[in-house]
Amino acid sequence: SYKNSFFWKVFEPEKIAPPNSSDDLPPEIAYVTTLTKCGGHRGSIDGAAVLLHSIRRNSHGWIPMQSQSSSSSVDFDPSLWPKYGGKGGKYRYKAYVIVDPQASPTIKDKHGDCARFMQSIGWTVLHRPPLVPLFEIPTAEASSGHSSASFDELVKAGYIGVQRPKTGDTARRPGEHPNKLRMLLYNDGCCGDTELLKLHTYGLVGHELAVHLDFDSLILRPMDDLFDVMLGKQKDDKVVESLSIAKLPQSKPVDFSRPIDAAFTRDYNSVKSPSPKSPVGYQGGFLIVRPSLTVLERYRKILQRGEFSLNPRKGWGNKHGGFYGDATFQGILPYYYEDVAPPGEHNELELDRCIFNQMADNPRKSTHKFPRATPLDPQVMGYNDKNKCRDGREDCRDTDCQRTHPKDSITTHFTFCNKPWDCSSGLPGTVALDTCLGLLSEWYGVRRELEDWWLLPRNEAGEATNDLSFSQRSFYWNQRTIDRVQQKRQGSLQPDVYKGYCDGIGESGYRNMMGPDGLKK
Repeated sequence: SYKNSFFWKVFEPEKIAPPNSSDDLPPEIAYVTTLTKCGGHRGSIDGAAVLLHSIRRNSHGWIPMQSQSSSSSVDFDPSLWPKYGGKGGKYRYKAYVIVDPQASPTIKDKHGDCARFMQSIGWTVLHRPPLVPLFEIPTAEASSGHSSASFDELVKAGYIGVQRPKTGDTARRPGEHPNKLRMLLYNDGCCGDTELLKLHTYGLVGHELAVHLDFDSLILRPMDDLFDVMLGKQKDDKVVESLSIAKLPQSKPVDFSRPIDAAFTRDYNSVKSPSPKSPVGYQGGFLIVRPSLTVLERYRKILQRGEFSLNPRKGWGNKHGGFYGDATFQGILPYYYEDVAPPGEHNELELDRCIFNQMADNPRKSTHKFPRATPLDPQVMGYNDKNKCRDGREDCRDTDCQRTHPKDSITTHFTFCNKPWDCSSGLPGTVALDTCLGLLSEWYGVRRELEDWWLLPRNEAGEATNDLSFSQRSFYWNQRTIDRVQQKRQGSLQPDVYKGYCDGIGESGYRNMMGPDGLKK
């Protein structure tokens, strides 16, 4: 935390250029992801490239690859491209990656390679400080030498929990170590306190909407109808009626006569003791918001007060806790919208998690220790479904995502189906197998289309004539690179699903993507 904070002693966050706007152009949606470290398996960075292409091919200005390649001298096989989407969309896009200092492209060694790669293929890097540091910055070091405005702001803000109330339900318990909450945040969920960098999505105020997605996400089809409704631009009530909205015990009514401030899915798989009133976190890999500096500042105040109850672990405000990621992003979001925000100020929308952020999850609890898909043969698999639904209902057939066909989903998130760059087997022996293999096949198809787009000669690559966001930044033009790309497509594992990118199940079976050569001079 000290090292992270002192990065900001000399570094200022990048300013964001306002979107190119005119009456002839549709709104530009900000798509955001976060990079907290670089190292280990390269596959997740392939995920960032594939995610960006899935955004691009479902946004305004994209020319379908069938049209781009029809007169090309390069021989392509369109049957290996994705089945869904890819015909462009109504809204423009701008892609941002929020980078933690330990993965900054300013680092000269391999730890900066991931951010540099993402920059080279079209992501705009944003360095953003923590809203408040995890631990106190020593006074002597803070006052030594010249410091940036960002660093001075961190010192002034104090550390997480610095304003914690002395009495009440959320006060520190007798005997509780003063650093317990901060140490908990450091290790919480997948990425600890760096998960809170996602909150900077609210800071992209030059955009009408901002979408945060994790690297292991994929856009299957445009989200145009959802964007229309959130911005109050829908043509008629039929658009609202066709929108896939969650209708679960904790889903709030939505006023569609007003713009919508946030759209999300909940993570019912994290609930330990399901009931209609059990606290449920927002799923941390998918969030769409109307950016607001006022809201961002409120999150800073939440962290300064640090009102997260431990012993027992009841969470933020003594009520939003007891589930995965409760101390960071997945817990702080519902706490803000349901308890902190002024009543009636926000209009938020819980989406159907089988359509948006589709994870192919089982809506029922399992006799296994962890959530598992419904087994085809419980005796063989060694576990079976329970009668209880994870949202507390008795009947949850309306949220059986493991049986939802990929053609019906709009975005997906590779969690239960496992990562494409681990050459996942797709949960064999369960009812989720066909769904997972269908979603995985789409990911490999988007990768194939992206590589083919990079293989197009420069003057054949499709671009929007009125929008610079589609200028193709990178290409395969070095013959040695092109030969390696073709070699990377010779994997033997089930080519109809894995498109030649896997030799076997598991991380070691994956064939990494070749980085592009850059712009040919």
